Amino acid sequence: MAEYIIGVDLGATKILTGIATPDGNILFKNKVPTLSSRGAADVLDRLCKSIETVVQQAGVDFNQISGIAVATPGPFAYPEAIVRDSPNLEWDYVPIKEELSRRLKRDIIVDKDTNMAVLGEYYFGQNKRYKQMLYITVSTGVGGGIIIDGQLYRGANGGAGEFGHMVISPDGPRCGCGHRGCLEALVSGTAMEREAAELILQGHGRGILACSANGQVGVKEIGIAARKGDSEARDLINRASQYLATGMANLVNIFNPEIIVLGGGVAFGLSDLLIEPTTAFLHKNIFSLHQEILKIELSRLGEDIGLFGCIAAVLHNGKGL
Repeated sequence: MAEYIIGVDLGATKILTGIATPDGNILFKNKVPTLSSRGAADVLDRLCKSIETVVQQAGVDFNQISGIAVATPGPFAYPEAIVRDSPNLEWDYVPIKEELSRRLKRDIIVDKDTNMAVLGEYYFGQNKRYKQMLYITVSTGVGGGIIIDGQLYRGANGGAGEFGHMVISPDGPRCGCGHRGCLEALVSGTAMEREAAELILQGHGRGILACSANGQVGVKEIGIAARKGDSEARDLINRASQYLATGMANLVNIFNPEIIVLGGGVAFGLSDLLIEPTTAFLHKNIFSLHQEILKIELSRLGEDIGLFGCIAAVLHNGKGL
């Protein structure tokens, strides 16, 4: 009897669920809004419903599901599997594995979304070519995952990889975590949208605003304006690239990775505008020793990176690779 794996990528804005074969062939996907403002119980109910949906779409029996894994925003206490003080989900303390296992009546694997993402990239994206890898997602927020000697590194109690909350500018804008000048508060999609909105309020940013059909300005509109040659949009993206490169330089000097993989909506949406200046600024701020082997790449797995990480986690029973 054929076996299948279910992966769920729980995000701040969407729940993406997929059912796949063990070789990484994703058969069906279902995406629904997270609606985290309704509370954790509602979100977890919606997540379980999304699992039922893909099982029905695939036309398989639930007994054919060999494993279920869920990627969740952090901070995430491991191995207790508790989401704690999550700025993106606005959850203070949610024992997510316990709650989902009770609802689904079976054991599941849960890990931080960026841990799942780096597992997916390591196993399916890069085919385990690089044993020292960092993954950075630049999206609504900023986070990271770490592979050391071919193994996922979680830290002492699950807190490793919170790259978005390293302080880059102590007097910078307030971050969702409550501190000032975090990388997330400077380069995330939320941060770039805030900066564009401030420009417009000050009577600037006309070129960016002109790219909006409804007066709402986001990363997409900033990118369109920059590609049209708007200097304010280009300056905004260049500032973000310098902040991102500063954070990456810190990580390179600490971890000495073989490769840094970038993912997330901002990294993909602005890749033609962001990657080159980020890489150039990064190389100016790391030792030549580190430059010799370092590669910078976009994720090869796109939006499905979290699902691929869930598949890898089930294949390896949640123990890493």
